[in-house]
Amino acid sequence: MRERSLVPAGMSTILPEAARRFRKIETQLIETLAGRGFEEIILPTFEYLDVLTPGLEPELIEKCYKIPDRTTGRILLLRPDATAQIARTVAMGMMGDRTPLKLSYRTTVFRYEPEHAGRDREIFQVGAELIGTDDSASDQEIVSRLIDCLRNIGLRSFKVSLGHVGFFKRLLVQAGLSDAGKKQAEQAAARKDVPKLEEILSVGRVPRRAGRRILEALELSGTAEVIAEGRALAGKDAALHRSLDRLSQVYHALCRAGHRTALFLDLGEFRGFDYYDGIVFDVFAEGVGVELGGGGRYNHLIGRFGRNLPSTGFALIVDRLFQGLGTTAAQPVSSSKKSS
Repeated sequence: MRERSLVPAGMSTILPEAARRFRKIETQLIETLAGRGFEEIILPTFEYLDVLTPGLEPELIEKCYKIPDRTTGRILLLRPDATAQIARTVAMGMMGDRTPLKLSYRTTVFRYEPEHAGRDREIFQVGAELIGTDDSASDQEIVSRLIDCLRNIGLRSFKVSLGHVGFFKRLLVQAGLSDAGKKQAEQAAARKDVPKLEEILSVGRVPRRAGRRILEALELSGTAEVIAEGRALAGKDAALHRSLDRLSQVYHALCRAGHRTALFLDLGEFRGFDYYDGIVFDVFAEGVGVELGGGGRYNHLIGRFGRNLPSTGFALIVDRLFQGLGTTAAQPVSSSKKSS
């Protein structure tokens, strides 16, 4: 007979020794952000589906845990995304009218993943949001705060992959893909799935030259020379050059701030959430096969809830930080989890 699990797949039991280290890392991250003016916010565990839907893409809504509210009959969501919650909170005027806003949070998000996918369904996060500014200085600040957080918990060997989602999106527009085709191509790009992207371009009958530019951009990564190579791909397209201008400004500002060795540029950098529309980034560490976290600019997300405010932010996944630090906490933290 197959042994039945006592804990649902993808959920966590954190034992005392690991819990102490876990809370210490969370506290170090929050205190690092507080030292730079980020105020902590505590978010509700449940949201109404109809209220939060404008901030969630359909694929994420499908992964949400949905529960009927016995009082109202409305459908509740078990928190699937902290950024959308903060966007809703700010748009409702709960933080007043002052900007910029600097907010931090430590929370857990819940997303359904098929058991065979080997992904967590319960994700512990610490994050930050910088709301109300849209310039290269605020992009630089949020990446700098991410790097500060990682260094202050003792992580030394990591890399931040920095890109601009507008560059790749513009290439897809130029290729003439349908809306569905563009969405599929974006999802393939986020996974760095070149064969799938080639298939999508073929099915969409994208001209060979345009398809070649898209595939070249997806694999174009390195240091400062990437900007020049991107300009060669951009040709005379002003929108592509604007994306590269912003990326160049942020990259060189971060280098001047002493972060050069922690950075690499990636013109195929493409976060999985569709609300990102500017500078984006992921962070990786040796020995961890998935990103430790990431973030980017989302200038139109808060506007979906009724108040236009440019914003940027990041989230770090705490149990993956344990792996990056090389501690033994990964086993006792989540003995019920499959490897991700």
